[in-house]
Amino acid sequence: MIELTTTPLVREKVIPMIRTRFPGISIVSKIRDDAQVENIIKNSFAGGERIDIVAFWPHQMRTFVDNGMALDLTPYLEADSAWKDSWIPETLEDGRFDGRYYALPYRISYPLLLVNRTIAVRADFDPRGEWTWDEFIRACEKISSHAGKPAEGGVYPLGINSIWASWFVRNGLMQIWDNDGELEAFTRGKIPFTDPRIKKCFENVKSLYDHNYLYPGPGALTTAYDQTLSAFVRGKIAMLANVNGNASAVKTMVAGTFDIAIMSWPNMGKPSQDRLLGSSDGYFIPANSRDPETALRVLKYLSSFDIIRLYADEGRIVPFKNIVSSNPDYPLYSAGIRKIHSTEIVNFSPELNDYIIYNIPAYYILYGGTAIAELEKLRSTVKPW
Repeated sequence: MIELTTTPLVREKVIPMIRTRFPGISIVSKIRDDAQVENIIKNSFAGGERIDIVAFWPHQMRTFVDNGMALDLTPYLEADSAWKDSWIPETLEDGRFDGRYYALPYRISYPLLLVNRTIAVRADFDPRGEWTWDEFIRACEKISSHAGKPAEGGVYPLGINSIWASWFVRNGLMQIWDNDGELEAFTRGKIPFTDPRIKKCFENVKSLYDHNYLYPGPGALTTAYDQTLSAFVRGKIAMLANVNGNASAVKTMVAGTFDIAIMSWPNMGKPSQDRLLGSSDGYFIPANSRDPETALRVLKYLSSFDIIRLYADEGRIVPFKNIVSSNPDYPLYSAGIRKIHSTEIVNFSPELNDYIIYNIPAYYILYGGTAIAELEKLRSTVKPW
């Protein structure tokens, strides 16, 4: 096996449970290096080394599927309808290519906003569930007006670290279209970046920085995760951008100091186009597995209630039906699971991926239309994956 992380849950519970369940099988689990996993699999094929189960992102499986390196799991799912039906149907689509299933998700991650209720009350806004971009901006305005200026001991409306800063643009680029057909056309590179809706999306995000809503003001484009988290815990930020899987841990950090409300990511578009950036962690079986039937037995156990419940109890969001978590806030953390849309324009080419994820919104804030022109050049001239 190649596992995802060295988290205590995987190391201390999941792997020992697998070994106990299958005493006649030697389970060797290696923690993967994300940047090298593709080479690991390709080299294993070339060198004759056989790996039986690999943890990977289902929506990024195309390279393995196109090169015949992933076992087609469709016949096994169709032969065991109860197993297939245990997933929320939409979530299985992440690992589906050309009508066939090659990877199965077990954990879902997407962005949300954690809101300090004490500051919200002081600023006279009610943090409840889902909201539009305009409602989100009005909340920022209220916090900025009523919670005090940061330089005078007040708070910033919002905190997001520099690595995740592109989330506002990336979510917006999925939400601004009139219908699903336009969204699909854009993600396939068929709609130019000169479309006025794209500029409006960029301007929306730029306004957060222009109005000094983001912690710590002028340095907002370079903040680290620990900086924003610390500021939120100390009450210097009203709303913290984070992922659903971290919400439970952050809530524990501030317990006894203030309560946290969970807000969805603001929607820039129509109610019907409330899409959400997200991805899943999953497993696949390499096509050269020495014993695919045994690998499948282990994979079924990895997606069983006994294992999945552990993730849910820890506050991790799982893509399965009928999960009852001991974590009372689990329904809040998982509320957006059906809105996830994992196919983005960043999947169109490696160059667009790097430009948008690592340079936007900074380049647009600094250079305006030049950034849009560069994105359009990449869209029109780079060969897609």
